[in-house]
Amino acid sequence: MGIFRSIRRNRILNEGLLPADAWSWLVNDHPILGGLAAEELARLRELATLFLHEKVFEGADGLELTAPMREVIAIQACLPILHLGLDWYENWKTVVVVPDVFIEEHTAFDQAGVAHEWSEDKSGESWDMGPVVLSWKDVEASGWGDGYNVVIHEAAHRLDLLDGEVNGRPALHEGMEPGEWLAVFSRAYEDLKRRAGKKKRKLRIDPYAIEDDAEFFAVASEYFFELPDVLHGEYPDAYRLLADFYRQDPRARMMRASRQ
Repeated sequence: MGIFRSIRRNRILNEGLLPADAWSWLVNDHPILGGLAAEELARLRELATLFLHEKVFEGADGLELTAPMREVIAIQACLPILHLGLDWYENWKTVVVVPDVFIEEHTAFDQAGVAHEWSEDKSGESWDMGPVVLSWKDVEASGWGDGYNVVIHEAAHRLDLLDGEVNGRPALHEGMEPGEWLAVFSRAYEDLKRRAGKKKRKLRIDPYAIEDDAEFFAVASEYFFELPDVLHGEYPDAYRLLADFYRQDPRARMMRASRQ
Protein backbone atom coordinates (compact mmCIF):
# COMPACT_ATOMS: atom_id res chain seq x y z
CA MET A 1 0.00 0.00 0.00
CA GLY A 2 1.35 3.44 -0.96
CA ILE A 3 2.35 5.88 1.74
CA PHE A 4 -0.27 8.46 0.71
CA ARG A 5 -3.04 5.87 0.76
CA SER A 6 -1.89 4.73 4.18
CA ILE A 7 -1.90 8.30 5.51
CA ARG A 8 -5.38 8.93 4.10
CA ARG A 9 -6.77 5.73 5.59
CA ASN A 10 -5.27 6.47 8.99
CA ARG A 11 -6.85 9.92 8.87
CA ILE A 12 -10.26 8.42 8.06
CA LEU A 13 -9.99 5.97 10.96
CA ASN A 14 -8.80 8.68 13.33
CA GLU A 15 -11.75 10.86 12.39
CA GLY A 16 -14.13 8.13 13.50
CA LEU A 17 -15.17 4.53 13.00
CA LEU A 18 -18.69 3.34 12.34
CA PRO A 19 -20.78 4.61 15.29
CA ALA A 20 -20.94 2.21 18.23
CA ASP A 21 -24.73 1.79 18.13
CA ALA A 22 -24.73 1.09 14.39
CA TRP A 23 -21.82 -1.31 14.77
CA SER A 24 -23.48 -3.22 17.61
CA TRP A 25 -26.64 -3.62 15.55
CA LEU A 26 -24.71 -4.83 12.50
CA VAL A 27 -22.79 -7.47 14.45
CA ASN A 28 -25.88 -8.75 16.28
CA ASP A 29 -27.90 -8.85 13.05
CA HIS A 30 -25.43 -11.08 11.18
CA PRO A 31 -25.09 -14.58 12.68
CA ILE A 32 -22.17 -15.39 10.32
CA LEU A 33 -20.03 -13.08 12.47
CA GLY A 34 -20.49 -15.32 15.49
CA GLY A 35 -17.24 -16.42 17.11
CA LEU A 36 -15.09 -13.60 15.78
CA ALA A 37 -12.54 -12.56 18.39
CA ALA A 38 -12.58 -9.01 19.74
CA GLU A 39 -9.53 -8.04 17.70
CA GLU A 40 -11.14 -9.49 14.55
CA LEU A 41 -14.31 -7.49 15.14
CA ALA A 42 -12.20 -4.37 15.64
CA ARG A 43 -10.42 -5.06 12.35
CA LEU A 44 -13.72 -5.70 10.57
CA ARG A 45 -15.06 -2.39 11.87
CA GLU A 46 -12.04 -0.58 10.45
CA LEU A 47 -12.36 -2.30 7.09
CA ALA A 48 -16.09 -1.56 6.86
CA THR A 49 -15.43 2.09 7.72
CA LEU A 50 -12.81 2.37 4.96
CA PHE A 51 -14.99 0.45 2.48
CA LEU A 52 -17.78 2.98 3.00
CA HIS A 53 -15.37 5.85 2.39
CA GLU A 54 -13.59 4.42 -0.65
CA LYS A 55 -16.40 2.79 -2.61
CA VAL A 56 -19.11 4.64 -4.51
CA PHE A 57 -22.65 3.52 -3.63
CA GLU A 58 -25.49 4.15 -6.04
CA GLY A 59 -29.17 3.30 -5.80
CA ALA A 60 -30.94 2.42 -9.04
CA ASP A 61 -34.45 1.66 -10.27
CA GLY A 62 -35.94 4.05 -7.72
CA LEU A 63 -34.12 2.66 -4.68
CA GLU A 64 -32.98 5.28 -2.18
CA LEU A 65 -29.93 4.02 -0.32
CA THR A 66 -29.71 4.81 3.38
CA ALA A 67 -26.64 4.72 5.62
CA PRO A 68 -27.75 1.47 7.34
CA MET A 69 -28.18 -0.20 3.94
CA ARG A 70 -24.65 0.78 2.93
CA GLU A 71 -23.35 -0.50 6.25
CA VAL A 72 -25.07 -3.89 5.85
CA ILE A 73 -23.33 -4.32 2.49
CA ALA A 74 -19.98 -3.10 3.80
CA ILE A 75 -19.77 -5.44 6.78
CA GLN A 76 -20.54 -8.50 4.65
CA ALA A 77 -18.22 -7.42 1.85
CA CYS A 78 -15.35 -6.97 4.29
CA LEU A 79 -15.69 -10.35 6.02
CA PRO A 80 -13.86 -12.24 3.21
CA ILE A 81 -10.94 -9.77 3.31
CA LEU A 82 -10.73 -9.65 7.10
CA HIS A 83 -7.19 -11.05 7.02
CA LEU A 84 -6.35 -9.94 3.48
CA GLY A 85 -6.88 -6.19 3.55
CA LEU A 86 -8.90 -3.68 1.57
CA ASP A 87 -6.37 -3.50 -1.27
CA TRP A 88 -7.72 -6.88 -2.42
CA TYR A 89 -10.79 -4.92 -3.58
CA GLU A 90 -8.79 -2.41 -5.58
CA ASN A 91 -10.62 -3.54 -8.74
CA TRP A 92 -13.98 -2.87 -7.08
CA LYS A 93 -14.93 0.81 -7.26
CA THR A 94 -18.72 1.01 -7.33
CA VAL A 95 -21.68 -0.75 -5.70
CA VAL A 96 -25.02 -0.37 -7.48
CA VAL A 97 -28.06 -1.52 -5.51
CA VAL A 98 -31.44 -2.25 -7.07
CA PRO A 99 -34.65 -3.10 -5.18
CA ASP A 100 -35.13 -6.69 -6.32
CA VAL A 101 -33.85 -9.31 -8.74
CA PHE A 102 -33.16 -7.94 -12.18
CA ILE A 103 -33.28 -9.45 -15.65
CA GLU A 104 -30.18 -10.02 -17.72
CA GLU A 105 -30.60 -10.63 -21.46
CA HIS A 106 -28.34 -13.17 -23.18
CA THR A 107 -27.58 -13.90 -26.81
CA ALA A 108 -25.45 -16.80 -28.04
CA PHE A 109 -24.76 -18.24 -31.47
CA ASP A 110 -24.61 -21.97 -32.10
CA GLN A 111 -22.28 -23.69 -34.57
CA ALA A 112 -24.76 -23.10 -37.40
CA GLY A 113 -24.70 -19.37 -36.71
CA VAL A 114 -28.23 -19.33 -35.31
CA ALA A 115 -28.78 -16.79 -32.54
CA HIS A 116 -30.40 -18.00 -29.32
CA GLU A 117 -31.75 -15.43 -26.88
CA TRP A 118 -32.89 -15.90 -23.30
CA SER A 119 -33.46 -13.96 -20.09
CA GLU A 120 -32.09 -14.75 -16.64
CA ASP A 121 -33.14 -13.43 -13.23
CA LYS A 122 -30.11 -12.12 -11.34
CA SER A 123 -29.67 -11.25 -7.66
CA GLY A 124 -26.17 -9.91 -8.24
CA GLU A 125 -23.70 -9.23 -11.01
CA SER A 126 -20.01 -8.39 -11.07
CA TRP A 127 -18.84 -6.64 -14.23
CA ASP A 128 -15.16 -7.13 -14.99
CA MET A 129 -14.49 -3.45 -15.75
CA GLY A 130 -17.47 -1.98 -13.91
CA PRO A 131 -19.57 -2.06 -10.76
CA VAL A 132 -20.98 -4.81 -8.63
CA VAL A 133 -24.78 -4.81 -8.87
CA LEU A 134 -26.74 -6.16 -5.91
CA SER A 135 -30.42 -6.79 -5.31
CA TRP A 136 -31.32 -5.25 -1.95
CA LYS A 137 -33.93 -7.95 -1.38
CA ASP A 138 -31.15 -10.53 -1.66
CA VAL A 139 -28.77 -8.52 0.49
CA GLU A 140 -31.40 -8.63 3.23
CA ALA A 141 -31.58 -12.42 2.79
CA SER A 142 -27.81 -12.73 3.28
CA GLY A 143 -25.76 -13.19 6.43
CA TRP A 144 -28.15 -15.48 8.31
CA GLY A 145 -26.05 -18.62 8.24
CA ASP A 146 -28.20 -20.54 5.75
CA GLY A 147 -25.70 -20.80 2.90
CA TYR A 148 -26.91 -17.84 0.85
CA ASN A 149 -24.98 -14.58 0.61
CA VAL A 150 -25.16 -12.44 -2.53
CA VAL A 151 -22.59 -9.94 -1.18
CA ILE A 152 -19.95 -12.60 -0.51
CA HIS A 153 -20.78 -14.30 -3.81
CA GLU A 154 -20.07 -11.16 -5.82
CA ALA A 155 -17.09 -10.27 -3.63
CA ALA A 156 -15.60 -13.67 -4.47
CA HIS A 157 -15.90 -12.83 -8.17
CA ARG A 158 -13.91 -9.62 -7.57
CA LEU A 159 -11.20 -11.60 -5.79
CA ASP A 160 -11.28 -14.19 -8.56
CA LEU A 161 -10.63 -11.44 -11.11
CA LEU A 162 -7.40 -10.29 -9.47
CA ASP A 163 -5.26 -12.62 -11.56
CA GLY A 164 -6.85 -11.20 -14.72
CA GLU A 165 -9.55 -13.80 -15.35
CA VAL A 166 -12.74 -14.93 -13.59
CA ASN A 167 -12.17 -18.68 -13.67
CA GLY A 168 -12.49 -19.96 -10.11
CA ARG A 169 -8.74 -19.69 -9.48
CA PRO A 170 -7.89 -16.44 -7.64
CA ALA A 171 -4.40 -15.07 -7.16
CA LEU A 172 -3.01 -17.41 -4.50
CA HIS A 173 -0.71 -16.55 -1.63
CA GLU A 174 2.94 -17.54 -1.64
CA GLY A 175 3.23 -21.18 -0.67
CA MET A 176 -0.16 -22.17 -2.09
CA GLU A 177 0.13 -24.49 -5.07
CA PRO A 178 -1.95 -23.57 -8.16
CA GLY A 179 -1.83 -27.19 -9.28
CA GLU A 180 -3.34 -28.41 -6.03
CA TRP A 181 -6.04 -25.73 -6.18
CA LEU A 182 -6.98 -26.72 -9.73
CA ALA A 183 -7.05 -30.43 -8.90
CA VAL A 184 -9.09 -30.07 -5.71
CA PHE A 185 -11.67 -27.64 -7.07
CA SER A 186 -12.01 -29.43 -10.40
CA ARG A 187 -12.64 -32.70 -8.58
CA ALA A 188 -15.26 -31.11 -6.31
CA TYR A 189 -16.91 -29.32 -9.23
CA GLU A 190 -17.17 -32.51 -11.30
CA ASP A 191 -18.50 -34.43 -8.31
CA LEU A 192 -21.23 -31.87 -7.64
CA LYS A 193 -22.14 -31.80 -11.33
CA ARG A 194 -22.39 -35.61 -11.38
CA ARG A 195 -24.57 -35.66 -8.26
CA ALA A 196 -26.78 -32.86 -9.59
CA GLY A 197 -27.65 -35.12 -12.52
CA LYS A 198 -29.17 -37.65 -10.15
CA LYS A 199 -32.65 -36.28 -9.62
CA LYS A 200 -33.44 -38.40 -6.57
CA ARG A 201 -30.62 -37.05 -4.44
CA LYS A 202 -31.01 -33.66 -2.77
CA LEU A 203 -27.83 -31.61 -2.86
CA ARG A 204 -26.47 -29.84 0.22
CA ILE A 205 -24.68 -27.30 -2.00
CA ASP A 206 -26.63 -24.88 -4.22
CA PRO A 207 -26.57 -26.43 -7.72
CA TYR A 208 -25.92 -22.97 -9.18
CA ALA A 209 -22.31 -23.86 -8.37
CA ILE A 210 -22.17 -26.15 -11.40
CA GLU A 211 -22.69 -23.28 -13.86
CA ASP A 212 -18.92 -23.08 -14.31
CA ASP A 213 -15.67 -23.02 -12.31
CA ALA A 214 -16.08 -19.36 -11.35
CA GLU A 215 -19.56 -19.92 -9.94
CA PHE A 216 -18.34 -22.96 -8.04
CA PHE A 217 -15.70 -20.82 -6.32
CA ALA A 218 -18.24 -18.09 -5.54
CA VAL A 219 -20.86 -20.49 -4.17
CA ALA A 220 -18.21 -22.39 -2.20
CA SER A 221 -17.16 -19.05 -0.70
CA GLU A 222 -20.77 -18.41 0.36
CA TYR A 223 -20.92 -21.77 2.13
CA PHE A 224 -17.44 -21.28 3.61
CA PHE A 225 -18.70 -18.26 5.55
CA GLU A 226 -22.39 -19.13 5.91
CA LEU A 227 -22.45 -22.92 6.44
CA PRO A 228 -18.84 -24.01 6.91
CA ASP A 229 -19.85 -27.38 8.38
CA VAL A 230 -21.70 -28.24 5.18
CA LEU A 231 -18.83 -27.30 2.88
CA HIS A 232 -16.31 -29.09 5.10
CA GLY A 233 -18.49 -32.18 5.20
CA GLU A 234 -18.99 -32.26 1.43
CA TYR A 235 -15.57 -31.12 0.20
CA PRO A 236 -13.02 -30.96 3.03
CA ASP A 237 -10.05 -30.34 0.73
CA ALA A 238 -11.82 -27.39 -0.91
CA TYR A 239 -12.63 -26.06 2.55
CA ARG A 240 -8.99 -26.37 3.59
CA LEU A 241 -7.78 -24.43 0.56
CA LEU A 242 -10.38 -21.72 1.07
CA ALA A 243 -9.22 -21.43 4.69
CA ASP A 244 -5.68 -20.98 3.40
CA PHE A 245 -6.79 -18.40 0.86
CA TYR A 246 -9.08 -16.36 3.11
CA ARG A 247 -6.79 -16.94 6.11
CA GLN A 248 -9.84 -17.75 8.22
CA ASP A 249 -11.53 -20.80 9.68
CA PRO A 250 -15.26 -20.02 10.12
CA ARG A 251 -16.01 -23.61 11.08
CA ALA A 252 -13.66 -23.46 14.05
CA ARG A 253 -14.90 -20.10 15.25
CA MET A 254 -18.57 -21.07 14.95
CA MET A 255 -17.84 -24.19 16.97
CA ARG A 256 -16.25 -21.98 19.63
CA ALA A 257 -19.27 -19.67 19.57
CA SER A 258 -21.68 -22.59 20.04
CA ARG A 259 -19.81 -23.65 23.20
CA GLN A 260 -20.04 -20.21 24.77
